[in-house]
Amino acid sequence: MPKKIALLIGVSEYGEGIPPLSSALNDVEAMQRVLLNPSLGGFEQVERLLNPTDSEMRKAIQKLFKEALKDDLVLLFFSGHGITNDDGHLYLTTRITAKDDFEATAVDANFIQGQSNNCYAKRQVLILDACYSGAIAQGWRTKSVGVDIKKQLGAEGRVVLTSSSATQTSFEQEGLPLSLYTQYLVEGIETGAADTDNDGNIHVQELHAYAKAKVQAVKPKMTPEIILDKEGFNILLAHAPKNAEAEYRKLVEQYAQNGELSKLAYLILKPKRKTFGITDKKAEEIESEVLEPFRRRFANLESYKQAFVEVVEQKYPLDEHTRKILKDYQQDILGLRDEDVAAIELEIASSVEAEYQKSAELQKQQAEEATKTTTTKPTQENDHLSSDKGVDYTHLRDLLKAEKWKQADQETRTVMLKAAGREQELWLSVESIENFPCTDLRTIEQLWVKYGNGHFGFSVQKRIWESVGKDLEKFGDRVGWQRGGEWLQYTDLTFETYAPVGHLPVAPFYMLVKSYKKRFVLWEGDVVFSSLASRLANCNI
Repeated sequence: MPKKIALLIGVSEYGEGIPPLSSALNDVEAMQRVLLNPSLGGFEQVERLLNPTDSEMRKAIQKLFKEALKDDLVLLFFSGHGITNDDGHLYLTTRITAKDDFEATAVDANFIQGQSNNCYAKRQVLILDACYSGAIAQGWRTKSVGVDIKKQLGAEGRVVLTSSSATQTSFEQEGLPLSLYTQYLVEGIETGAADTDNDGNIHVQELHAYAKAKVQAVKPKMTPEIILDKEGFNILLAHAPKNAEAEYRKLVEQYAQNGELSKLAYLILKPKRKTFGITDKKAEEIESEVLEPFRRRFANLESYKQAFVEVVEQKYPLDEHTRKILKDYQQDILGLRDEDVAAIELEIASSVEAEYQKSAELQKQQAEEATKTTTTKPTQENDHLSSDKGVDYTHLRDLLKAEKWKQADQETRTVMLKAAGREQELWLSVESIENFPCTDLRTIEQLWVKYGNGHFGFSVQKRIWESVGKDLEKFGDRVGWQRGGEWLQYTDLTFETYAPVGHLPVAPFYMLVKSYKKRFVLWEGDVVFSSLASRLANCNI
């Protein structure tokens, strides 16, 4: 008769240079509880292996796969640090694994794959709740985070679940007993919430989808993965509990939106409590559990906002070093993506930018007064610095001539806002672009084209815009504002002469950036660049 057998490995203690993981042993205990439950996992045999040596881990893994028969279901669960070497090869750590000897004292993924390949069982599930980047902060080789788990562990009849992609940190939850991914694997089975098709069964793909959605509700940067040998392959892992609490939870999951339950939802939920025979206290506990992931993400966003406010109050503009620390805090600690924090940064930076520009303008005026002579300073090299709005383009000309591209880009934004009468708003509207004074546009354009040797300028961007059929994505790729399909932050742009053709200027449109799906996209970008192209044509540029 087919059996369901599992080996659960948890490693919380390590050798020198590897930080401990307090949740690993709790993860094993929680998984054992749901797998052994006859009405849930229904596993006949579940063995635990806590803080083993590499030899003990290999023997246990070998025994698991060797004893399994053809129709058995085999499950291997690991919670601990996963390490990759410079060739992207995966190792699972043991309690004797240290930073400097991990290849000798950890268990090679090749060993696991070999034992699994020799196993008769045609249904195998591997679950890795592994913190791949956990030791990098302690000095591990920073380039060692590119493992191909499918190649190293995937095979026919085998499903591999991972708590994060191999280039990311799998988050341990401070102050909570379980790791994030395992918490929702267990919850999905124990509450029946992972039974999304309501057939009373929880298949491995359903369970992973549930856990992934919950994980990303808390920390969107974390991306759990599932590796299948072929599309549609699935394994029945557990049964869903059939009780009133499980049915009520499914309703709450269905009605919850963005971490909230609306008044309309409660018009249905409160009567249903009586229908299901659930007390108000129990119902509120279930509702709180369902909404908890979203509330934790909102708390993380608030933590980032507080950190960003403190940083910009101390120093503005932010230097690259500060930006790097903020990015690490955002991604590795809070688990937030760039698009999650973009609106926060824009809101705070806009108000700070206004004060910064006023201060910079005052300093500029003071410097000009100090060097002012009784004669008007002539323009040089036939530069035409005309303006219909009384804007002084001398500083822009000098920055471009000195090839100080980033400062020139920012000065371009400053003078364009002044010429458009948009200094208070700090961004150029489509209407202001369509009505931008031609004299000033010609002055800015001829300076960029001249000192950029035809490499930079609005007219250059216009030609590219039209050559790609006014396609914003293609335009972003051509001018280098996108990389790998993602829009770059301003600080990631290239302010060098060798930048892509049409890469600059960009700052006049930077305040039009807001988050949406990808890291950054230009708000109404199609309209913005169509309006700019039209204005250039109307001004005979």
